Amino acid sequence: MAEIPQFPELTFDETHHIYKLNGFAIPSVSEIMRPLSNSYYGGVDEDVLKRAASRGTSVHSAVENYLLFGIEDISSEFMGYFNGFKKWIDTHKPIPIKPECRLYHKTLRYGGTADLPCIIDNKLVLVDFKTTSSVAKILTRVQLEAYKQGFLSHGIKFERKLIVQSRQDGTYHEDEHPIDDIESWRVFKELLDVYFFIKKNK
Repeated sequence: MAEIPQFPELTFDETHHIYKLNGFAIPSVSEIMRPLSNSYYGGVDEDVLKRAASRGTSVHSAVENYLLFGIEDISSEFMGYFNGFKKWIDTHKPIPIKPECRLYHKTLRYGGTADLPCIIDNKLVLVDFKTTSSVAKILTRVQLEAYKQGFLSHGIKFERKLIVQSRQDGTYHEDEHPIDDIESWRVFKELLDVYFFIKKNK
């Protein structure tokens, strides 16, 4: 089985959502992508976004417990979303390597958390789970490519990238992104330049 190394030099403050590499704060993928995310979600009510984030956190935690320990523990409010992911897991039989895996890029110095690095059909697959009512490919392509490149900087080469969207009615939709997404990587690096330009000139 493929292995992903431990990254003890990378820490994460969950309260403030801050990644630190050897004690120094580094930007997260979501922070770097904020201008792009705002262009998509900018008109959505803040309370709606907060509820969606809370739902995503709860369902992600339940999925992780199911993958690692076979435990089914989630409130009835989110059971439909959990059942959708469970159907996908039971169908594709992913072998988890390191769910909720924190990573960083060795040279570009950004951090992130990948939902599910796993093995499916003997291939190393990078999976990201979504519970939003619609999936913005303009965002997920860039996000997954940033994670893939972060892993690649440590010599870990994924063979597939998948978005799995779970729905309230207990169904799921799977979408595969190109494994080498040159355009999305270019966009992410440009967003990274913008991030540091703004930080430098504040």
